[in-house]
This record gives sequence, C-alpha cells and structure tokens, in this order.
Amino acid sequence: MIIDGVLLAAGAGTRMRSPVPKVLSPVLGEPLISYPYRALAGLKEGVASIHVIVPPAGLPVDSVHRNRPSLPLLPVVQEWPDGTWGACEALFSSRIFTEGSATHLLVLNGDGPLVDTNLLEALVARGRENPDALVLTTAFLDNPTGYGRILRDPSGRVTGIREESGASPEERAIREVNAGIYLIPRTILHEARGRILPDPKKGERYLTDLVARVVAGGGAVRTLEAHPDAMRGVNTQEELSRVTALLRERINRGHMERGVTFLDPGRTDVGPEVEIGAGTVLFPQSYLEGRTRVGANCRIGMGVHLTNAEVSDGAVIRDYVVAVEATVGPGAVVGPFAHLRPGTRLGRESHVGNFVETKKAVLGERAKANHLSYLGDVTVGDRTNVGAGTITCNYDGYEKFSTAIGADVFVGSDTQLVAPVSVGDGAVIAAGSTVVEDVPPGALYLSRSDSQLRPEGGHRYHRRRAQKKNSSKKEST
Repeated sequence: MIIDGVLLAAGAGTRMRSPVPKVLSPVLGEPLISYPYRALAGLKEGVASIHVIVPPAGLPVDSVHRNRPSLPLLPVVQEWPDGTWGACEALFSSRIFTEGSATHLLVLNGDGPLVDTNLLEALVARGRENPDALVLTTAFLDNPTGYGRILRDPSGRVTGIREESGASPEERAIREVNAGIYLIPRTILHEARGRILPDPKKGERYLTDLVARVVAGGGAVRTLEAHPDAMRGVNTQEELSRVTALLRERINRGHMERGVTFLDPGRTDVGPEVEIGAGTVLFPQSYLEGRTRVGANCRIGMGVHLTNAEVSDGAVIRDYVVAVEATVGPGAVVGPFAHLRPGTRLGRESHVGNFVETKKAVLGERAKANHLSYLGDVTVGDRTNVGAGTITCNYDGYEKFSTAIGADVFVGSDTQLVAPVSVGDGAVIAAGSTVVEDVPPGALYLSRSDSQLRPEGGHRYHRRRAQKKNSSKKEST
C-alpha cells in the first residue's frame, strides 16, 4: 500500500471574519493546517507525498513544512468551489498525483488540528486489512446536530451517509456521525470520477456521496471509531480558541508526564515542536513556540516569550524576557525584561540583566551585562563585566560594524564603543568613556571632556527658566 496524503483547504473561511486564510490561523505559534500535516508526516511507514487542495488564489503554505523539507506540501488548485468531491477530483489535474504510484488517498480536513498520528495509523491498519475497501472514521455524539449520519443496514453494514438537511426524524436520531477522515483506494476514485452529482440545494458535490456509490456498486465500506475531538474543525474564531485550549491541554499534559512542572498549565502556551527537559519549571503566561529547546532543571519565568530559542540545562530565564533564535548556555541567567535577538549566544553561567538588548552578541563564560545596555554585533570574552548603560555603536546608517571585547575586561558604566573597535584582555574602560580606537590588553582607557563647576549657575538657571515660564503664561491670558 502506497499512500498519498490530502489536506482539504480550499474553503473560503468567511465565518472567521479575518483576512488571514483560515488554515493559516495561528494555534500555539503554528499555522492551523500544520497540525493535520504533522499527523500525516508522522506515519511510521510514511506517505509518498502530501497534497493540499487550495483555492484559485493559492495559499502560502511554505512555512508549514519548514522542518520537514523532504516532505513538502504540494498545492493543487480547486478551480471551482464545488465541494469536497470537487476537491478530490482536482487531484486528477496534478501531474505529481497522476504520475505517482500511490494506491490510496488519506484525506483529512485542513482545519482539523486535533487529528493525531495514532488515529491515522489505526485507519491505515484497517485499510491494510481491507485494501479494496473505502475506510472512513466515525464518532458517536450525544448531540449530532449538524453532522452527516452514518446509515447502516440491519446487519450493521454501512449503506451511506445522510446529511442532516435531507435526513428523516429517525435518521436525525442516529448518534454515529461522519468524522471526515477517509482512506480511499485509487481505483474507487477513478471509477467515480465525473459521476458524483451536485447537491440540488447547494450545487456542491460531496465526498460523502462516494460511500453510497461504493455500496451500490458492490464495494466494501469499513469504519473506524474515533474520539469526538478528532473531528473538531474550525469555522469561527470561537472554535479556534476552543481547539487551541484542547491542544494546549494535550501538549502540556505530555510535558508534565515527562517531568516538567507547569505552575498554571491553563495559562502557559507551548508549541507542538517545543522540547523541554525534566525538572524545568514554567511560570504562568510564558509562551514557547517554534523549534525552541529547553534543557533540564531550568526556570522559565512569567511572561517569557521564546521563539526558536535554545536554553541549556540549569539556565534561569526571569520574568518578561523575549528571546528569538538565541542560545542560552548552561547555568546562565537572563532578565528580567531582557531582549535576546537573533544570533545571541550566551556562555556558561553568563548574566544578561534587566533592560539589556542583544543582537548577534556572543558572551563568554561568566561574562556579565546586568543593566540597561545594548550589545549588538559584539563578542565579549570570559569573565568580562559590562557596566550599566553601555552601548556598542554598531551602525553608521549604512553598514553594521563589529566590536570585540576580550576576557577579564571591565567596561565602566555609560560607555559607548564605536565600532569597529577592539578591547584587549584585562583592559579597563573608565565610566563615561567613548571608545573610538582599539584598546591594548591591560590598558586603561579614559575619555571625558573637561568639567566645569559654576557655584551660582544652578540658581541662575532656575530663575531664568521660571521667568520665561511666567511670561509665557501672561501672554497666553
């Protein structure tokens, strides 16, 4: 059995009331469609390819498969909005599909993020037992309103799917519904091509009509019962928030089972690709997304936002830190209120404190920048201390330039390092200096303008300013 995956994503999604295509709506830092894609991509024996049915305007789905470049999403345009069967028929215009060797299609809705690989594995296993049968998932609902009902004969064999709009009162009482996930032999698709008629009321052709056609032709239909959550789709912003909450609970529970502590799991968002080591504690309102990796025995404070970041064992990320594509070394301490921009690499036991921003900054072991600094395009050696208010002046309006600070350097407060410039090991930069030339190892650099002390200058200043303020008030009246 060779399987092609198909994600149905050509719907307009008008009820979302958003300019963002529905299947690209964000869920825990990932596009909505990435969840069913991940379920397909995770099949043990794999899929030959994954097609996504898109509207004529197309759909930007490149970000969905960025972590699996060998299994891209292959767009297939559905030229006319003529229903789910029309979406499947659109595949026959795809050269990759028609020239491919797939024997079966595994069809999912692109807006169903709660489908997991385990369910798809069970569906494929059922198909291997019945390679010529159409296999579909069903679910039992206490309130089946709005869903197509599964029709069976007295022996229990499936005879069709009845949409609610055409169901009799007896059929509406049926609790078993269509969950919208199918494994379809390619031969069945070919035989039904051009033969599924539009619904007389809506003018659309439905994939569900394929079931009755297979039965009428003497073919076999098999079912697999799924948990009701697996069939949850997203059509409104409210439904998006509900599936997000369910995914948050599912993902966080998995991490807790592996030894991660969530102080408030309902208010902590962790994306599906994030890895967290045992013994790590996550405070509420933290948000970890993308390919973020957090080691063991770390502390992630309140309001922390990590995107594609790497945090090593024993590191502490204090409250309200933002880190994007940054690396934090073992035992390092960051924050609170720090911003680690792309290219930042913090060494073992280094410290980056409150209101410090870094960009392409490499700090060595036990280096410190604890207060109110900007470090951009810079390397800082081991054990160097960067004082409060230090700035690397790395941009002249046209180009970026680098600063190199050696080991065991003391950089005094309120220092400006005008790149390109280097500071040698063991040097001392006096507070308030503007460094415009290379500083040799062990040297002292001092740069200050002559100071002036005028004993009565302060009083004169205040009198002058007060007189000006009072005269302005008189003129305004």
